[in-house]
Amino acid sequence: MHAAWLAASAQRRRCCALALALLLPAATRAQAPAAEYAAKAAFIYNIALFSTFPNAQSGLVRLCILGRDPFGKLLAGLEGKPLGEAKMTIAYPHSGRDALKQCQIVFISASESDTVALLAQSARQEGVLTVSDAKGAARSGIMVELDVEDKRIAFEFNAEAARAANIALSSKVLRLARMVY
Repeated sequence: MHAAWLAASAQRRRCCALALALLLPAATRAQAPAAEYAAKAAFIYNIALFSTFPNAQSGLVRLCILGRDPFGKLLAGLEGKPLGEAKMTIAYPHSGRDALKQCQIVFISASESDTVALLAQSARQEGVLTVSDAKGAARSGIMVELDVEDKRIAFEFNAEAARAANIALSSKVLRLARMVY
C-alpha cells in the first residue's frame, strides 16, 4: 500500500510540474503587456511634463482614455501627480466628443482605430494632445504614436498636428523621437 501511495504521489508531482511548466510561459506573456503599458503610462506622464496645453483648466491636466482601456489599474499611480503648477487626473469619457471637451491629453485606444482621423482633426481644433499606440497613428494626424522597439518605448511625433493644436513639446523630448512629421 505504501508503494502505491508513493507512486501516486510521484504521479501528482509530475502532473503539477507539467502544469507549472505550461502555465509559466502564459504568466510571462501576461506580464509583458502589463510592463509595456506601465512604461507607456510613464512615458505619457513624461510627455505631459514637457508639454504646454492651451486648454488647461483650474490646475488640472486631464488624461482621458478613449475606447478599450489597455492600462487597467496602471494609471492609478498617475492620479494627482504634479505637472508643474497643475496636477494630473484620469478620466474615461464615453465618446470622442466628451474626451475632446474635457481633456488636455487623450489616449486613443486601438479599439477606436476607425475614428482616429476624425478624432485627430477635432483634437487640433480643441487644443488636445493626442496619443495612441495604433500603427500609423502619427501619419493619420495623432500627435504622439507609441511603439515598443528593442524592449523600449519609442515614439513618432506629428509636429504639424501639434502646431495646429497650439501644443508645444520640449525640444529635449523631440530629440528622442524616432520620426517627426
